[in-house]
Amino acid sequence: MKLFLTATLAAAVTVTGSLFPLVAAHLQAVGPEMPGRAVYDNTCSRCHGPEGTGGKAPWLVPFGWSYSQALDIVRHGSGSRMPAFPESELSDDALKQIVDYLKSLNQTHMK
Repeated sequence: MKLFLTATLAAAVTVTGSLFPLVAAHLQAVGPEMPGRAVYDNTCSRCHGPEGTGGKAPWLVPFGWSYSQALDIVRHGSGSRMPAFPESELSDDALKQIVDYLKSLNQTHMK
C-alpha cells in the first residue's frame, strides 16, 4: 500500500509539477467545511442530531424558517422542550451561521 501511494504521488508530481490537483480533487469530493457546522455541532446537534436529522428533538432539515423566525425561536424557546438561548450564550452572528448551514443542507438532502 505504501509503495502504491508513493508511486501515485510521484506520478502526480511528475505529470503536474505539484500535488495541488490531487488536493483540489479531494476537497471537491469530500466538500470543504461548511460555515456554521462547528457552531451547530457544539450547540444544536446534541438534541437535533447530526446535520439536523433529528434526535431527542425534531429534525431541522429541510430547513424552512427565515433568520428572523429562527432568531425568535432560539431566543424565546419553543414549547416546553426547546430552551431559550440568550445572546450571551449564542450570538446573533453564530445563529446566522447555523441558519446558513442548515439551509445549505436543504440542497444536500434534496439530491
